[in-house]
Amino acid sequence: MATDHSLSLEINGKQSCDGNTKARSIRQMINSIVHFDCFSSGKTTTEVVNVEEDLEEHSAVHPKMEKKRGGWKTFPFIIGNELCAAAAITGLAANMIVYLITKFNIKSIEATHIINISSGGNDLSPLIGAFLADAYLGRYWAISIGSFLSFSAMVILMLTAMIDTLRPPPCGPQLQALGRCDAPNRKQYAVLYLYFALTIAASAGIRYNSGTFGADQFEKGSAKGMRQIQSYFNWYYCVLFVSIVIASTVIVYIQSSISWAMGFGLCVLLTGISMLFFFSGTKLYNRIHPEGSPFTGLAQVVVACLRKRNLPLPSNEEELYSGDGSESGLPLTQQLRFLNKAAIKTAKDYSSDGHINQNPWRLSTVDQVEQLKSIIKTLTIWSCTVIPAILYTQQSTFSVLQALTMDRHLGPHFKIPAASYIVFNLLSSAITLSIYDKVLVPLAESKGIKITQLRRIGTGMVIGAIGMAVAAMVERKRLNAVHAEVSALWLVPQHVIMGLAEAFLSVGKIDFFYAEFPEIVRSTATALVAAGIAAGYYLSSLLVSIIHKNSDWLANNINEGRLDYFYTLLCVMGVVNFGYFSACARWYKYKTKIYGSNEISPS
Repeated sequence: MATDHSLSLEINGKQSCDGNTKARSIRQMINSIVHFDCFSSGKTTTEVVNVEEDLEEHSAVHPKMEKKRGGWKTFPFIIGNELCAAAAITGLAANMIVYLITKFNIKSIEATHIINISSGGNDLSPLIGAFLADAYLGRYWAISIGSFLSFSAMVILMLTAMIDTLRPPPCGPQLQALGRCDAPNRKQYAVLYLYFALTIAASAGIRYNSGTFGADQFEKGSAKGMRQIQSYFNWYYCVLFVSIVIASTVIVYIQSSISWAMGFGLCVLLTGISMLFFFSGTKLYNRIHPEGSPFTGLAQVVVACLRKRNLPLPSNEEELYSGDGSESGLPLTQQLRFLNKAAIKTAKDYSSDGHINQNPWRLSTVDQVEQLKSIIKTLTIWSCTVIPAILYTQQSTFSVLQALTMDRHLGPHFKIPAASYIVFNLLSSAITLSIYDKVLVPLAESKGIKITQLRRIGTGMVIGAIGMAVAAMVERKRLNAVHAEVSALWLVPQHVIMGLAEAFLSVGKIDFFYAEFPEIVRSTATALVAAGIAAGYYLSSLLVSIIHKNSDWLANNINEGRLDYFYTLLCVMGVVNFGYFSACARWYKYKTKIYGSNEISPS
């Protein structure tokens, strides 16, 4: 299961440093945010700031915020909200496929489709939610609406566990194996789909907006403010990690071993508490007002380029419009040079007194052209991240189905819930992130290897393909000993490897998109990461459907299929995708000179 609370930052406001210094500070900040420094001791590359000291020492506020609003006094309300909300959401998502199969009598392949489609919606809708929050609603109202929708969804799911008529009659394991259980009727399906629809809508408002809303409480235009944001996100992600682990163990255990209604009721209670935390701090929050769509200027470049498509490109760059001097001053590049036509100055662009009379739909600045180029170029890298998302999505579907058929006992009395093995994935990611800057980066540099953003992404892709190869071998072992019931601990290696891959890939993507996207749409940049995950879920559902209809690899009873072949196919797809990524990465030119080389090596 991909963690659904990927980082989304927005560092707006004017910086009192040059472009390269700002780019380096942004990169260092994002790396420190996701490295779980609160679990470390001693000196670290980015020191965690003591919350109480910051509250006394730093009182810088955004120029637009009232002096009594924002700052560390909002921290307990925002972090308390996130702790409870993340635990509730993860507690439902982690075990959902088990609930669909065991309580709604839905066959495993159909349940996989439902999980993939709904999870894809949960990752895609925040892209729309981030845009609406930035352009129209503001993050406070987006989170408020999303919280009410999430609470409503969880109440509906709790009712399906409490009221017998909202789900099919119970069906034992033997009848399930024979496929003789009563399927849900239309009313029961309608209630179930209403739950999924509400969760998707809630994700649009909550995810990506909640973390960034916390950053809004600090002044972004100074070194002190940047350090406060670092400290805030260190604590934010430590709390988020703890809540996900608790949800994947305690809440999942209650659902599977005690009572589904009690487990879902606990999620409802946690959501209610999270809302109480959030709304209790309303009078203290700094709320930055939305400023309209940031994409209008980019659309204007496209229109201006089309209007001047028949004009030849000038040999002298001075013939292109550089603006009035208020732009960020991005240098003109020769990649995608046909877009440069949008900045060609013609007679129609001058007024009678000889000055530029800029119609933004006819004439764009070089800065606007380069901003659009940077988005297009990053989309080529984004296209390479969809296949790895397909690989990772299997951890929340088929890996759980494998665990259901294996021996999950620890001792004579305790049985690990099938959905709890994802914890090994989370622990692997957390440990890797905590030692990344302190151990892995210095080790690589000592051998003359500079880890760029693209190299980090590529490393994650290679490790992910290895994880699928290991998953295929474990599944082959399980099938060969299907009557002997293999220990589910054999699933741990593939979870650990996929967690390691995620630590490289996900954080690398966040870092890359945030640094390379134009500042005007930077708050949408990391939502693009989730859009890639959503595409992975949808393509995974399509791939499963095609294979299920045309082969016997994926059967409703996985003991009768060849899941190992499916994992092998995913491994091959991962290797081919890495070749495609290598070609794209060699072509890509970084917008900012953070690294000495733009190249990556396939090795």
